[in-house]
Amino acid sequence: MKTDPSNFDVIIIGGGLAGLTSAIHLSKQGLRILVIEKNAYPKHKVCGEYISNEVLPYLESLDIDVFKLGAVKINTFELSTAKNKVVKAELPLGGFGISRYCLDYALAQKAIENKAIIIQETVDHIQFSNEAFTVETKQAMYFSKIVVGAYGKRGHLDAKLKRDFIKNKSPFLAVKTHVKGHFPRKFSGPS
Repeated sequence: MKTDPSNFDVIIIGGGLAGLTSAIHLSKQGLRILVIEKNAYPKHKVCGEYISNEVLPYLESLDIDVFKLGAVKINTFELSTAKNKVVKAELPLGGFGISRYCLDYALAQKAIENKAIIIQETVDHIQFSNEAFTVETKQAMYFSKIVVGAYGKRGHLDAKLKRDFIKNKSPFLAVKTHVKGHFPRKFSGPS
């Protein structure tokens, strides 16, 4: 029996951390997985570049070595004001810094290695009928018994679904910068 290329065991909408780790776990079980992500990999993001060391065993279970990817150990937090007042604190658990550009790309490659399919597309409509989902994009229709929404809050689908929180303005602003220079050893890499 030939498999319909538009039928999947699970469709995951959103290819960030939640979507990609879900794809890795599910594809390891031999399920046919489709990840629909609106952006191409890799892509810079303004969030999630400090991660607690608590997550290292989990990433290792996915066969992801963040230090081979260039992660930097972080054990100290320092905040300075515009008037040069500084607050410092040691981070008891510690963590590491890694760009989402790098981490998302590595997770996407691991999902693909496990036979998950990742497409760059925007989901226009989802319908549930007769115990199955139909997921429509601008280019095609896909079918699955399970759909995972891993696209984050305030996504394109939230607006289409007219979710109430979409009407509220977000008070947050994020900024990202890339800095080159000489940093003390404790900030410059794994020890």
